[in-house]
Amino acid sequence: MLKTTATLALTIAALALTTATAATATPATSTASDRTASPVVHTDKGALRGTLTGTARVFQGVPYAAPPTAGRRWTAPAPAPGRRGVRDATRPGAACAQSGAIGIKGPKSNEENCLFLNVTTPRTVAAAPRPVMVWLHGGDHEDGEGAMYGAERLAAQGDAVVVTVNYRLGALGWLGDGNYGLQDQQAALRWVRANAAAFGGDPRNITLFGESGGARSVCANLVSPASAGLFDRAILQSGPCLDDHENLTRAEALRNAEKLDSKFEKDLREVGAEQLVAADDEETRYGPVYGTKLLPRAPREAFASGRFNRVPVLHGINRDEETFRIWGAEFAKRIEDPAATLTDADVRTYLSQAFGAGAVDRILARYPASAYGASHGRALAAAMTDALWGRTAVDTNRALGARTQTYAYEFAEAENPWFKDLPRGSFPVGAPHLAELPYLFDLGWAEPLNTTQQALSASLIDTWSDFARTGRAAWKPYTPAAPSVRSLSSAGPRPTDFEGGHKYPFWKELLG
Repeated sequence: MLKTTATLALTIAALALTTATAATATPATSTASDRTASPVVHTDKGALRGTLTGTARVFQGVPYAAPPTAGRRWTAPAPAPGRRGVRDATRPGAACAQSGAIGIKGPKSNEENCLFLNVTTPRTVAAAPRPVMVWLHGGDHEDGEGAMYGAERLAAQGDAVVVTVNYRLGALGWLGDGNYGLQDQQAALRWVRANAAAFGGDPRNITLFGESGGARSVCANLVSPASAGLFDRAILQSGPCLDDHENLTRAEALRNAEKLDSKFEKDLREVGAEQLVAADDEETRYGPVYGTKLLPRAPREAFASGRFNRVPVLHGINRDEETFRIWGAEFAKRIEDPAATLTDADVRTYLSQAFGAGAVDRILARYPASAYGASHGRALAAAMTDALWGRTAVDTNRALGARTQTYAYEFAEAENPWFKDLPRGSFPVGAPHLAELPYLFDLGWAEPLNTTQQALSASLIDTWSDFARTGRAAWKPYTPAAPSVRSLSSAGPRPTDFEGGHKYPFWKELLG
Protein backbone atom coordinates (compact mmCIF):
# COMPACT_ATOMS: atom_id res chain seq x y z
CA MET A 1 0.00 0.00 0.00
CA LEU A 2 0.98 3.59 -0.48
CA LYS A 3 3.13 5.40 2.02
CA THR A 4 2.27 9.09 2.18
CA THR A 5 4.41 11.71 3.85
CA ALA A 6 3.37 12.62 7.41
CA THR A 7 -0.34 12.71 6.60
CA LEU A 8 -3.33 11.92 8.73
CA ALA A 9 -4.30 9.32 6.12
CA LEU A 10 -1.22 7.22 6.78
CA THR A 11 -1.38 7.56 10.54
CA ILE A 12 -4.91 6.30 10.90
CA ALA A 13 -4.51 3.54 8.33
CA ALA A 14 -1.45 2.22 10.13
CA LEU A 15 -3.28 2.39 13.45
CA ALA A 16 -6.11 0.31 12.05
CA LEU A 17 -3.87 -2.26 10.44
CA THR A 18 -1.85 -2.97 13.57
CA THR A 19 -4.85 -4.88 14.86
CA ALA A 20 -4.61 -7.39 12.03
CA THR A 21 -3.18 -10.84 12.44
CA ALA A 22 0.56 -11.19 12.02
CA ALA A 23 0.14 -14.49 10.20
CA THR A 24 0.97 -13.82 6.56
CA ALA A 25 2.31 -17.09 5.21
CA THR A 26 0.07 -18.70 2.65
CA PRO A 27 -0.62 -22.38 3.31
CA ALA A 28 -0.13 -24.80 0.45
CA THR A 29 -3.23 -26.58 -0.75
CA SER A 30 -1.53 -29.98 -0.85
CA THR A 31 -2.42 -32.96 1.31
CA ALA A 32 -0.01 -35.13 3.27
CA SER A 33 -0.18 -37.87 0.65
CA ASP A 34 0.61 -35.38 -2.13
CA ARG A 35 3.82 -34.40 -0.38
CA THR A 36 5.22 -37.92 -0.56
CA ALA A 37 5.97 -37.26 -4.23
CA SER A 38 8.86 -34.87 -4.72
CA PRO A 39 9.38 -33.41 -8.19
CA VAL A 40 12.97 -32.54 -9.11
CA VAL A 41 14.11 -29.96 -11.67
CA HIS A 42 17.62 -29.12 -12.81
CA THR A 43 18.58 -25.43 -12.96
CA ASP A 44 21.81 -23.82 -14.06
CA LYS A 45 22.93 -23.76 -10.40
CA GLY A 46 21.91 -27.30 -9.47
CA ALA A 47 18.92 -29.53 -8.84
CA LEU A 48 15.85 -28.58 -6.76
CA ARG A 49 13.38 -30.88 -5.03
CA GLY A 50 9.94 -29.33 -4.64
CA THR A 51 6.43 -30.28 -3.58
CA LEU A 52 3.70 -31.95 -5.64
CA THR A 53 0.18 -30.80 -4.73
CA GLY A 54 -3.20 -31.72 -6.11
CA THR A 55 -2.92 -29.08 -8.84
CA ALA A 56 0.67 -27.88 -8.99
CA ARG A 57 4.39 -28.37 -8.56
CA VAL A 58 5.84 -25.86 -6.11
CA PHE A 59 9.51 -24.96 -5.58
CA GLN A 60 10.20 -22.55 -2.73
CA GLY A 61 13.17 -20.75 -1.25
CA VAL A 62 15.24 -20.86 -4.44
CA PRO A 63 18.28 -18.54 -4.27
CA TYR A 64 18.55 -16.40 -7.39
CA ALA A 65 21.56 -14.38 -6.18
CA ALA A 66 24.31 -14.63 -3.60
CA PRO A 67 23.39 -13.44 -0.09
CA PRO A 68 23.81 -9.62 0.09
CA THR A 69 25.41 -9.87 3.52
CA ALA A 70 28.59 -8.55 5.15
CA GLY A 71 30.69 -6.89 2.43
CA ARG A 72 27.88 -7.35 -0.11
CA ARG A 73 25.44 -5.07 1.73
CA TRP A 74 24.56 -2.15 -0.57
CA THR A 75 26.20 -3.71 -3.59
CA ALA A 76 24.77 -5.14 -6.78
CA PRO A 77 23.53 -8.72 -6.40
CA ALA A 78 26.12 -11.32 -7.36
CA PRO A 79 25.14 -14.58 -9.11
CA ALA A 80 24.06 -17.39 -6.81
CA PRO A 81 26.80 -20.01 -6.37
CA GLY A 82 26.42 -23.41 -7.98
CA ARG A 83 25.89 -26.45 -5.79
CA ARG A 84 26.13 -30.23 -5.89
CA GLY A 85 23.38 -32.59 -4.92
CA VAL A 86 19.69 -31.71 -4.71
CA ARG A 87 18.53 -28.64 -2.78
CA ASP A 88 15.40 -28.93 -0.65
CA ALA A 89 12.93 -26.44 -2.15
CA THR A 90 9.88 -27.40 -0.11
CA ARG A 91 9.87 -24.36 2.22
CA PRO A 92 10.03 -20.60 1.64
CA GLY A 93 13.30 -18.79 2.18
CA ALA A 94 13.60 -15.98 4.70
CA ALA A 95 11.76 -12.74 4.05
CA CYS A 96 13.93 -9.64 3.65
CA ALA A 97 14.41 -7.51 6.75
CA GLN A 98 11.23 -5.62 7.72
CA SER A 99 9.37 -4.55 10.84
CA GLY A 100 6.31 -6.80 10.64
CA ALA A 101 4.37 -3.99 12.36
CA ILE A 102 1.40 -4.40 10.00
CA GLY A 103 0.73 -8.10 9.69
CA ILE A 104 -1.01 -8.19 6.31
CA LYS A 105 1.89 -6.33 4.69
CA GLY A 106 4.63 -8.76 5.68
CA PRO A 107 6.29 -10.75 8.48
CA LYS A 108 8.85 -9.47 10.94
CA SER A 109 12.34 -10.34 9.75
CA ASN A 110 15.91 -9.30 10.51
CA GLU A 111 17.35 -11.38 7.68
CA GLU A 112 19.58 -10.03 4.94
CA ASN A 113 20.16 -13.42 3.32
CA CYS A 114 16.78 -13.20 1.60
CA LEU A 115 17.18 -13.17 -2.18
CA PHE A 116 14.90 -16.11 -2.83
CA LEU A 117 12.11 -16.80 -5.27
CA ASN A 118 9.33 -19.38 -5.52
CA VAL A 119 8.19 -21.16 -8.68
CA THR A 120 4.72 -22.68 -9.10
CA THR A 121 3.76 -24.64 -12.19
CA PRO A 122 0.71 -26.69 -13.15
CA ARG A 123 1.00 -30.31 -12.01
CA THR A 124 0.77 -31.66 -15.55
CA VAL A 125 3.48 -31.39 -18.18
CA ALA A 126 2.44 -29.35 -21.21
CA ALA A 127 3.23 -30.13 -24.81
CA ALA A 128 4.37 -26.54 -25.42
CA PRO A 129 6.19 -24.11 -23.14
CA ARG A 130 3.93 -22.11 -20.85
CA PRO A 131 3.97 -18.32 -20.35
CA VAL A 132 5.93 -17.18 -17.29
CA MET A 133 4.50 -14.62 -14.86
CA VAL A 134 6.94 -12.95 -12.43
CA TRP A 135 5.26 -11.30 -9.42
CA LEU A 136 6.71 -8.33 -7.53
CA HIS A 137 4.93 -7.95 -4.19
CA GLY A 138 3.67 -4.67 -2.75
CA GLY A 139 4.27 -3.15 0.68
CA ASP A 140 5.69 0.37 0.12
CA HIS A 141 9.07 -1.18 -0.76
CA GLU A 142 9.48 -1.71 2.98
CA ASP A 143 7.40 -4.84 3.64
CA GLY A 144 6.29 -8.07 2.03
CA GLU A 145 7.66 -11.30 0.56
CA GLY A 146 6.98 -13.53 -2.38
CA ALA A 147 5.84 -16.50 -0.30
CA MET A 148 2.81 -14.57 0.99
CA TYR A 149 1.20 -15.01 -2.41
CA GLY A 150 0.13 -18.60 -2.93
CA ALA A 151 0.14 -19.09 -6.69
CA GLU A 152 -1.27 -22.60 -7.18
CA ARG A 153 -4.68 -21.39 -8.38
CA LEU A 154 -3.18 -18.85 -10.76
CA ALA A 155 -0.70 -21.35 -12.17
CA ALA A 156 -3.14 -24.24 -12.56
CA GLN A 157 -6.15 -22.32 -13.88
CA GLY A 158 -4.04 -19.94 -15.94
CA ASP A 159 -1.80 -22.73 -17.30
CA ALA A 160 1.25 -20.59 -16.52
CA VAL A 161 4.51 -20.75 -14.61
CA VAL A 162 4.28 -18.23 -11.74
CA VAL A 163 7.38 -16.87 -9.98
CA THR A 164 7.13 -14.78 -6.80
CA VAL A 165 10.21 -12.81 -5.78
CA ASN A 166 11.84 -11.40 -2.64
CA TYR A 167 13.88 -8.22 -3.08
CA ARG A 168 15.70 -6.02 -0.58
CA LEU A 169 13.47 -3.58 1.27
CA GLY A 170 13.64 -0.26 3.10
CA ALA A 171 17.07 1.21 3.67
CA LEU A 172 18.73 -2.10 2.81
CA GLY A 173 17.18 -2.07 -0.64
CA TRP A 174 16.75 1.57 -1.53
CA LEU A 175 19.32 3.63 0.41
CA GLY A 176 20.66 6.64 -1.47
CA ASP A 177 20.80 6.27 -5.23
CA GLY A 178 21.83 2.60 -5.48
CA ASN A 179 18.41 1.11 -6.33
CA TYR A 180 19.55 -2.22 -4.88
CA GLY A 181 16.01 -3.57 -4.73
CA LEU A 182 15.59 -2.84 -8.43
CA GLN A 183 18.90 -4.56 -9.14
CA ASP A 184 17.59 -7.58 -7.23
CA GLN A 185 14.47 -7.66 -9.40
CA GLN A 186 16.61 -7.53 -12.52
CA ALA A 187 18.79 -10.36 -11.20
CA ALA A 188 15.64 -12.42 -10.57
CA LEU A 189 14.48 -11.78 -14.13
CA ARG A 190 17.85 -12.92 -15.48
CA TRP A 191 17.52 -16.09 -13.39
CA VAL A 192 14.04 -16.65 -14.83
CA ARG A 193 15.27 -16.17 -18.40
CA ALA A 194 18.01 -18.74 -17.76
CA ASN A 195 15.84 -21.32 -15.98
CA ALA A 196 12.24 -20.97 -17.13
CA ALA A 197 12.53 -23.89 -19.52
CA ALA A 198 13.49 -26.26 -16.68
CA PHE A 199 10.02 -25.63 -15.19
CA GLY A 200 8.18 -25.92 -18.49
CA GLY A 201 8.09 -22.16 -19.03
CA ASP A 202 8.86 -20.16 -22.15
CA PRO A 203 11.92 -17.96 -21.54
CA ARG A 204 10.86 -15.83 -24.52
CA ASN A 205 7.50 -14.99 -22.95
CA ILE A 206 7.86 -13.43 -19.49
CA THR A 207 5.27 -11.12 -17.96
CA LEU A 208 6.35 -8.87 -15.09
CA PHE A 209 3.44 -7.96 -12.84
CA GLY A 210 2.88 -6.39 -9.44
CA GLU A 211 0.47 -4.52 -7.20
CA SER A 212 0.89 -1.19 -5.39
CA GLY A 213 4.61 -0.88 -4.55
CA GLY A 214 5.14 -3.93 -6.76
CA ALA A 215 3.43 -2.15 -9.66
CA ARG A 216 5.67 0.86 -9.09
CA SER A 217 8.60 -1.53 -9.35
CA VAL A 218 7.21 -2.71 -12.68
CA CYS A 219 7.10 0.96 -13.72
CA ALA A 220 10.77 1.27 -12.79
CA ASN A 221 11.63 -1.79 -14.87
CA LEU A 222 9.68 -0.34 -17.78
CA VAL A 223 11.92 2.73 -17.81
CA SER A 224 15.25 1.21 -16.72
CA PRO A 225 17.64 0.62 -19.64
CA ALA A 226 19.15 -2.25 -17.63
CA SER A 227 15.81 -4.10 -17.76
CA ALA A 228 15.67 -4.11 -21.56
CA GLY A 229 15.08 -7.61 -22.86
CA LEU A 230 14.34 -9.12 -19.43
CA PHE A 231 10.55 -9.27 -19.82
CA ASP A 232 8.02 -9.24 -22.64
CA ARG A 233 4.80 -7.88 -21.10
CA ALA A 234 3.84 -5.89 -18.02
CA ILE A 235 0.81 -5.78 -15.72
CA LEU A 236 0.35 -2.82 -13.38
CA GLN A 237 -2.19 -3.24 -10.56
CA SER A 238 -2.95 -0.18 -8.41
CA GLY A 239 0.32 1.60 -9.09
CA PRO A 240 0.00 4.31 -11.77
CA CYS A 241 3.45 5.18 -13.07
CA LEU A 242 2.68 8.90 -13.38
CA ASP A 243 1.92 9.46 -9.72
CA ASP A 244 4.81 11.88 -9.43
CA HIS A 245 4.48 12.17 -5.65
CA GLU A 246 5.45 8.50 -5.37
CA ASN A 247 8.47 8.76 -7.68
CA LEU A 248 11.59 9.53 -5.66
CA THR A 249 14.27 11.86 -6.98
CA ARG A 250 17.97 11.34 -6.38
CA ALA A 251 18.12 14.48 -4.24
CA GLU A 252 15.35 13.22 -1.96
CA ALA A 253 16.96 9.78 -1.68
CA LEU A 254 20.32 11.28 -0.74
CA ARG A 255 18.66 13.43 1.93
CA ASN A 256 17.04 10.29 3.32
CA ALA A 257 20.43 8.58 3.44
CA GLU A 258 21.97 11.53 5.29
CA LYS A 259 19.12 11.52 7.80
CA LEU A 260 19.53 7.81 8.45
CA ASP A 261 23.28 8.18 8.83
CA SER A 262 22.78 10.93 11.42
CA LYS A 263 20.84 8.52 13.65
CA PHE A 264 23.91 6.34 14.30
CA GLU A 265 27.38 7.07 15.61
CA LYS A 266 29.04 4.32 13.59
CA ASP A 267 29.28 3.48 9.92
CA LEU A 268 25.95 2.24 8.56
CA ARG A 269 27.63 -0.91 7.27
CA GLU A 270 28.27 -1.85 10.89
CA VAL A 271 24.67 -1.28 11.98
CA GLY A 272 22.50 -4.39 12.32
CA ALA A 273 19.57 -4.96 9.99
CA GLU A 274 17.10 -4.85 12.88
CA GLN A 275 18.41 -1.42 13.92
CA LEU A 276 18.16 -0.10 10.37
CA VAL A 277 14.56 -1.27 10.11
CA ALA A 278 13.71 0.23 13.52
CA ALA A 279 15.22 3.58 12.49
CA ASP A 280 12.63 4.04 9.74
CA ASP A 281 10.07 6.80 10.23
CA GLU A 282 6.89 7.85 8.47
CA GLU A 283 8.54 10.84 6.81
CA THR A 284 11.00 8.65 4.91
CA ARG A 285 9.88 7.05 1.67
CA TYR A 286 11.76 4.25 -0.03
CA GLY A 287 11.51 2.86 -3.52
CA PRO A 288 12.93 3.33 -7.03
CA VAL A 289 15.08 6.45 -7.30
CA TYR A 290 15.01 8.40 -10.56
CA GLY A 291 17.73 10.60 -12.01
CA THR A 292 20.25 7.81 -11.41
CA LYS A 293 22.36 5.48 -13.54
CA LEU A 294 19.76 2.70 -13.43
CA LEU A 295 16.82 5.09 -13.80
CA PRO A 296 18.06 8.13 -15.72
CA ARG A 297 14.53 9.27 -16.62
CA ALA A 298 11.36 9.41 -14.52
CA PRO A 299 8.33 7.65 -16.05
CA ARG A 300 6.72 10.90 -17.23
CA GLU A 301 9.79 11.86 -19.27
CA ALA A 302 10.50 8.30 -20.43
CA PHE A 303 6.95 7.71 -21.71
CA ALA A 304 6.72 11.12 -23.38
CA SER A 305 9.99 10.56 -25.25
CA GLY A 306 9.35 6.89 -26.02
CA ARG A 307 12.62 5.93 -24.31
CA PHE A 308 11.31 3.00 -22.27
CA ASN A 309 10.93 -0.74 -22.69
CA ARG A 310 7.96 -0.73 -25.02
CA VAL A 311 6.18 -3.99 -24.26
CA PRO A 312 2.41 -4.59 -24.14
CA VAL A 313 0.92 -3.31 -20.86
CA LEU A 314 -2.22 -4.19 -18.88
CA HIS A 315 -2.85 -1.32 -16.44
CA GLY A 316 -5.60 -0.56 -13.96
CA ILE A 317 -6.74 0.46 -10.51
CA ASN A 318 -9.56 -0.55 -8.20
CA ARG A 319 -12.68 1.58 -8.36
CA ASP A 320 -12.66 2.50 -4.65
CA GLU A 321 -8.94 2.50 -3.83
CA GLU A 322 -9.16 4.81 -0.81
CA THR A 323 -12.11 3.28 1.05
CA PHE A 324 -9.81 1.03 3.08
CA ARG A 325 -7.71 3.96 4.22
CA ILE A 326 -10.83 5.98 5.12
CA TRP A 327 -12.21 2.93 6.90
CA GLY A 328 -9.03 3.22 8.98
CA ALA A 329 -9.91 6.81 9.89
CA GLU A 330 -13.31 5.69 11.13
CA PHE A 331 -11.82 2.72 12.96
CA ALA A 332 -9.44 5.06 14.80
CA LYS A 333 -12.44 7.01 16.13
CA ARG A 334 -14.22 3.80 17.14
CA ILE A 335 -11.42 2.84 19.50
CA GLU A 336 -12.89 5.39 21.93
CA ASP A 337 -16.52 5.32 20.75
CA PRO A 338 -17.72 2.09 19.05
CA ALA A 339 -20.61 3.97 17.40
CA ALA A 340 -18.50 6.80 15.98
CA THR A 341 -18.50 7.68 12.30
CA LEU A 342 -16.72 10.39 10.36
CA THR A 343 -18.28 13.84 10.51
CA ASP A 344 -18.22 16.84 8.22
CA ALA A 345 -15.55 18.36 10.49
CA ASP A 346 -13.40 15.22 10.15
CA VAL A 347 -13.69 15.38 6.38
CA ARG A 348 -12.75 19.06 6.28
CA THR A 349 -9.66 18.40 8.39
CA TYR A 350 -8.62 15.47 6.22
CA LEU A 351 -9.06 17.36 2.96
CA SER A 352 -7.31 20.44 4.31
CA GLN A 353 -4.26 18.42 5.27
CA ALA A 354 -4.22 16.66 1.91
CA PHE A 355 -4.91 19.57 -0.46
CA GLY A 356 -4.88 22.82 1.54
CA ALA A 357 -7.71 24.70 3.22
CA GLY A 358 -8.49 26.72 0.09
CA ALA A 359 -9.57 23.63 -1.86
CA VAL A 360 -11.93 22.13 0.72
CA ASP A 361 -15.19 23.86 -0.25
CA ARG A 362 -14.64 23.17 -3.95
CA ILE A 363 -14.09 19.49 -3.25
CA LEU A 364 -17.08 19.18 -0.92
CA ALA A 365 -19.30 20.77 -3.55
CA ARG A 366 -18.36 17.91 -5.90
CA TYR A 367 -18.55 15.21 -3.22
CA PRO A 368 -21.44 15.99 -0.86
CA ALA A 369 -22.28 13.28 1.65
CA SER A 370 -25.86 13.37 0.37
CA ALA A 371 -24.64 11.82 -2.89
CA TYR A 372 -23.06 8.90 -1.00
CA GLY A 373 -25.83 7.57 1.20
CA ALA A 374 -25.34 10.43 3.69
CA SER A 375 -21.95 8.92 4.58
CA HIS A 376 -19.19 11.46 5.09
CA GLY A 377 -16.66 8.62 5.06
CA ARG A 378 -17.83 7.25 1.74
CA ALA A 379 -17.83 10.70 0.17
CA LEU A 380 -14.30 11.36 1.43
CA ALA A 381 -13.11 8.01 0.07
CA ALA A 382 -14.54 8.81 -3.36
CA ALA A 383 -12.81 12.18 -3.43
CA MET A 384 -9.46 10.76 -2.36
CA THR A 385 -9.70 7.86 -4.83
CA ASP A 386 -10.39 10.20 -7.72
CA ALA A 387 -7.67 12.66 -6.71
CA LEU A 388 -4.86 10.21 -5.98
CA TRP A 389 -5.72 7.28 -8.22
CA GLY A 390 -8.18 8.15 -10.98
CA ARG A 391 -6.23 11.25 -12.04
CA THR A 392 -2.85 9.51 -12.18
CA ALA A 393 -4.31 6.38 -13.80
CA VAL A 394 -5.71 8.46 -16.67
CA ASP A 395 -2.35 10.22 -17.10
CA THR A 396 -0.61 6.83 -17.15
CA ASN A 397 -3.08 5.33 -19.63
CA ARG A 398 -2.65 8.29 -21.96
CA ALA A 399 1.14 8.28 -21.79
CA LEU A 400 1.49 4.55 -22.30
CA GLY A 401 -1.32 4.28 -24.82
CA ALA A 402 0.36 6.85 -27.05
CA ARG A 403 3.52 4.76 -27.29
CA THR A 404 2.79 1.07 -26.76
CA GLN A 405 -0.11 -1.37 -26.84
CA THR A 406 -1.97 -0.67 -23.59
CA TYR A 407 -5.08 -2.29 -22.17
CA ALA A 408 -6.80 -0.34 -19.39
CA TYR A 409 -9.12 -1.80 -16.77
CA GLU A 410 -10.90 -0.92 -13.54
CA PHE A 411 -11.59 -3.62 -10.96
CA ALA A 412 -15.12 -2.76 -9.85
CA GLU A 413 -16.54 -5.67 -7.86
CA ALA A 414 -18.77 -4.34 -5.05
CA GLU A 415 -18.57 -7.31 -2.67
CA ASN A 416 -15.09 -8.69 -2.02
CA PRO A 417 -13.38 -10.87 0.59
CA TRP A 418 -12.65 -8.78 3.69
CA PHE A 419 -9.83 -9.20 6.17
CA LYS A 420 -10.29 -12.15 8.50
CA ASP A 421 -9.47 -10.22 11.66
CA LEU A 422 -10.84 -6.73 10.98
CA PRO A 423 -14.39 -5.42 11.60
CA ARG A 424 -16.32 -3.74 8.84
CA GLY A 425 -17.08 -0.04 8.77
CA SER A 426 -20.31 1.95 8.60
CA PHE A 427 -20.15 2.44 4.81
CA PRO A 428 -19.70 0.00 1.90
CA VAL A 429 -16.06 -0.18 0.88
CA GLY A 430 -16.67 -1.52 -2.63
CA ALA A 431 -13.38 -2.33 -4.37
CA PRO A 432 -10.61 -0.87 -2.19
CA HIS A 433 -6.85 -1.19 -2.44
CA LEU A 434 -5.86 -4.91 -2.32
CA ALA A 435 -9.37 -6.07 -3.25
CA GLU A 436 -8.38 -7.89 -6.45
CA LEU A 437 -5.55 -9.87 -4.85
CA PRO A 438 -7.63 -12.73 -3.32
CA TYR A 439 -8.99 -13.46 -6.80
CA LEU A 440 -5.50 -14.12 -8.16
CA PHE A 441 -3.64 -15.54 -5.14
CA ASP A 442 -4.30 -17.58 -2.02
CA LEU A 443 -3.71 -15.16 0.86
CA GLY A 444 -3.55 -15.88 4.56
CA TRP A 445 -5.34 -12.66 5.56
CA ALA A 446 -8.40 -12.81 3.30
CA GLU A 447 -11.80 -14.39 3.83
CA PRO A 448 -12.49 -17.36 1.50
CA LEU A 449 -14.16 -16.73 -1.84
CA ASN A 450 -17.87 -17.44 -2.13
CA THR A 451 -19.40 -19.01 -5.23
CA THR A 452 -19.84 -15.72 -7.07
CA GLN A 453 -16.32 -14.65 -6.19
CA GLN A 454 -14.90 -17.97 -7.36
CA ALA A 455 -16.42 -17.33 -10.79
CA LEU A 456 -14.91 -13.84 -10.84
CA SER A 457 -11.56 -15.32 -9.82
CA ALA A 458 -11.67 -17.67 -12.81
CA SER A 459 -12.49 -14.73 -15.09
CA LEU A 460 -9.64 -12.56 -13.77
CA ILE A 461 -7.16 -15.41 -13.98
CA ASP A 462 -8.22 -15.96 -17.59
CA THR A 463 -7.71 -12.27 -18.36
CA TRP A 464 -4.31 -12.08 -16.68
CA SER A 465 -2.98 -15.36 -18.08
CA ASP A 466 -4.34 -14.73 -21.59
CA PHE A 467 -2.55 -11.39 -21.59
CA ALA A 468 0.62 -13.14 -20.42
CA ARG A 469 0.24 -15.70 -23.19
CA THR A 470 -0.60 -13.35 -26.08
CA GLY A 471 0.09 -9.75 -25.03
CA ARG A 472 -3.57 -8.95 -25.72
CA ALA A 473 -6.78 -8.52 -23.72
CA ALA A 474 -10.34 -9.18 -24.86
CA TRP A 475 -11.11 -5.51 -25.45
CA LYS A 476 -9.72 -2.67 -27.52
CA PRO A 477 -6.40 -1.08 -26.55
CA TYR A 478 -6.42 2.33 -24.93
CA THR A 479 -5.30 5.30 -27.00
CA PRO A 480 -5.59 9.02 -26.18
CA ALA A 481 -8.02 9.36 -29.10
CA ALA A 482 -10.08 6.30 -28.07
CA PRO A 483 -9.80 5.86 -24.28
CA SER A 484 -11.10 2.31 -23.95
CA VAL A 485 -11.34 1.11 -20.32
CA ARG A 486 -12.97 -2.15 -19.26
CA SER A 487 -14.79 -2.53 -15.94
CA LEU A 488 -14.14 -5.98 -14.42
CA SER A 489 -16.64 -7.42 -11.93
CA SER A 490 -18.97 -10.34 -11.33
CA ALA A 491 -21.54 -8.54 -13.51
CA GLY A 492 -19.23 -9.26 -16.42
CA PRO A 493 -16.69 -7.14 -18.26
CA ARG A 494 -18.13 -3.98 -19.75
CA PRO A 495 -16.97 -0.60 -21.06
CA THR A 496 -16.84 2.23 -18.53
CA ASP A 497 -16.42 6.00 -18.68
CA PHE A 498 -13.35 5.97 -16.46
CA GLU A 499 -12.44 9.64 -16.85
CA GLY A 500 -15.96 10.87 -16.18
CA GLY A 501 -16.55 8.41 -13.35
CA HIS A 502 -13.47 9.67 -11.50
CA LYS A 503 -14.11 13.37 -12.28
CA TYR A 504 -10.79 13.63 -14.09
CA PRO A 505 -11.30 17.16 -15.52
CA PHE A 506 -12.07 18.57 -12.06
CA TRP A 507 -9.00 17.04 -10.41
CA LYS A 508 -6.72 17.81 -13.33
CA GLU A 509 -7.70 21.48 -13.12
CA LEU A 510 -7.31 21.51 -9.32
CA LEU A 511 -4.08 19.53 -8.96
CA GLY A 512 -2.51 19.42 -12.39
